[in-house]
Amino acid sequence: MRLSKPLMLSSPEECEQAFYEALDAGDSEAVNELWLEDDDVVCIHPGGARLMGYAAIKSSWTSILSGGPVHARCTLAKSLETPTVALRNVVEEVVVGQGTQQQIVSVLATNVYVKTPAGWKMVLHHASAAPEGVTHAGQESGESPAVLH
Repeated sequence: MRLSKPLMLSSPEECEQAFYEALDAGDSEAVNELWLEDDDVVCIHPGGARLMGYAAIKSSWTSILSGGPVHARCTLAKSLETPTVALRNVVEEVVVGQGTQQQIVSVLATNVYVKTPAGWKMVLHHASAAPEGVTHAGQESGESPAVLH
């Protein structure tokens, strides 16, 4: 049980760093503390359904991290910021498997943060498997992937 004072993050970068550190530590309480407690927040895990609302998102992270930490490192971050909203698109290098069966897979993720009186909070995390043209180092191949729109 976490008895410490809630975090007051002063930038979207701090919030994002805290998010990935909490995933790496397998700390669902810390992950959930970073989210805005609101019915309009959204999370889409790779291959998963759209989860809406803080309660659904909290439950999903608690379930995911009950299996242990998620080791993910961000590369190739692109951002767009206003004084109160920040959009960050990253390539996540995620370690999957155990022991000698470990491999790194690339995941494309968009994280959106809003500035609140309690500091910056996450309002959207949308992650999906990267197409084959994106390597684990986040480098795009010369091939053009098929697009839906």
